[in-house]
Amino acid sequence: MGSRRTGNGEEKVYEAATLWVDRALKADDSLFMPGKAIWTRQNLAELRERFLDRPDESGNGFYEKLRGQLAGSPPEIYHLMAEVLYVHFLIIHQSAARIDTKADGINRVLGWSSEPASIPVDLVAGLSPGIAHPGQFFQRRRDLQLGFIIELVERLKEQDVAVRTDLLNDPWMFKTFSENLDFRSNLLSGVNAAYGVRAQRYAIYHLLFPDTFEGTVSNEHMNRIATRFSHLIENTTTDIDRTLQDIRARLEEYYGRRISFYEDEIRRQWDVRYKYDPEAFPDGNSGSVTVGNQVPNERVDLTALSDELYLPSEFLEEINTLLEDKKQVIFQGPPGTGKTYVARKLAEHIAGSKDRVTLVQFHPSYDYVDFVQGYRPAPMDNGQPGFKLLDGPLLQAAKQAEGESDAKHFLIIDEINRGNVAKVFGELYFLLEYRDDNIRLQYHVGHDERFILPRNLYIIGTMNTADRSIALVDLALRRRFYFVEFHPNKWPIEGLLRRYLEKNPPAADWDVASLVDRANALLSDEPNAAIGPSHFMKPGLDEATVERIWKYGVLPYIEERLFGQDDGRLADFDLAKLRQTATANGANGDQNGNYSGNDASSD
Repeated sequence: MGSRRTGNGEEKVYEAATLWVDRALKADDSLFMPGKAIWTRQNLAELRERFLDRPDESGNGFYEKLRGQLAGSPPEIYHLMAEVLYVHFLIIHQSAARIDTKADGINRVLGWSSEPASIPVDLVAGLSPGIAHPGQFFQRRRDLQLGFIIELVERLKEQDVAVRTDLLNDPWMFKTFSENLDFRSNLLSGVNAAYGVRAQRYAIYHLLFPDTFEGTVSNEHMNRIATRFSHLIENTTTDIDRTLQDIRARLEEYYGRRISFYEDEIRRQWDVRYKYDPEAFPDGNSGSVTVGNQVPNERVDLTALSDELYLPSEFLEEINTLLEDKKQVIFQGPPGTGKTYVARKLAEHIAGSKDRVTLVQFHPSYDYVDFVQGYRPAPMDNGQPGFKLLDGPLLQAAKQAEGESDAKHFLIIDEINRGNVAKVFGELYFLLEYRDDNIRLQYHVGHDERFILPRNLYIIGTMNTADRSIALVDLALRRRFYFVEFHPNKWPIEGLLRRYLEKNPPAADWDVASLVDRANALLSDEPNAAIGPSHFMKPGLDEATVERIWKYGVLPYIEERLFGQDDGRLADFDLAKLRQTATANGANGDQNGNYSGNDASSD
């Protein structure tokens, strides 16, 4: 039994990982220059100080920032950084990053040293074919992943030889050691550090112990596998890796051979993107198991949606987690950042049907009668004009959800801040916070009928931060919703237009994404005036279309935001001038080593 990958040249990856353990972890030797002390505790500490304790928050590319951080380092620090980068690249499947892209990046770092070197030919083969597709966040925040490797090995080097030997020989002891790390660096000491390096941590587990830990770095996939096959194991555990090991043993016993969770016959049993075949595993059932802090039967696979939206699966998974926790979220950000579009697509994907998604838009005259329930003009049974008590979209959605309690339903409220939220929701404000309680609605006075807001009805609101009515949003609303930021200059919307245009190249001889980035840089003092990517996410985009969008869509918006300021400032947003500036700056997308491509899948 074993989880190591075979059949496509993966043995070269494992050979490289074993060499790293023997030379660098058990000793202080170099991967690229045997006999030279590179992986020493002192070198690791200096690299941490230069790279992790002085993070570069500029908008420059990864390699440009790295070169500045390492400037003035002795040769061994450059060599160590290059070898850390090599280890980081080992897990990445060739569909996410080509072997020449990986090698070029490593050799670039080696070339900065006063003692230039290059990757030995026999180790270049270890960069292909890779093992898993780690997703966009892994590659976009490469600094976090590299930082984890540096801190992990530095802490390992602090152990005496006997303890270090035990850790490198015992997978479960090593896992405990890794997960109990208290990060020291400025870069990794943040609240979400553990989440941000999760994929790299899984990658290291598999590279060091490929017969114990699965060759996937997707927490979502792990949980779906555990859920689907939970009926096969008698004793569940909160340790996802032990659960998968037990499931693997049972499946291999059943099939009488070594299996992979990613072979079609098995994958179609747990991956929602595959057609489910109940006959593929005769004694199977849907199963359900809680693994760690995850509740797998409340989660969905968002990989395909990630591809469609050009957004990281980690971002969508986080929103799904927020929805499960509070039932209500609000997407906030400047116009054109895709808030409503993402809300609809995400809701439809999770609900499994457009029919389970209700959309309403608030406006200043919208009130309780429109939204919840009230008397409206309607013909009476005798045909005479009169008034009837009619349900608004909230009650309609609630009743639909109540009638289909085993499915998730969504109510999307577009432009939620443009209405008087307290007035529109009325007594329903209470139920947003206390889903298990019931209340009597305004028009049920004198009746015993009570209303409960179903737990399977989720609410997603959108809020335009460029709209000055946002100042009117009260604290009661903020307490009842989680707020998710959609901003062109921040993750994950930053780079969205570039990712889209790389997959849908425009018919233009200039870089549209860099032009928008330049305009947003000029608006840095007006963050809520930033230009969203969706203006230009159109099929068949050409120069004429860009000019039309800019003239009739973007410029009037900028002019409104800059009203009352220096009239000359608007001239900076002349399209021809921006094109010239963007071209001169040479913002060419991935020239600095930022990856693109289908990076939403985790395998």
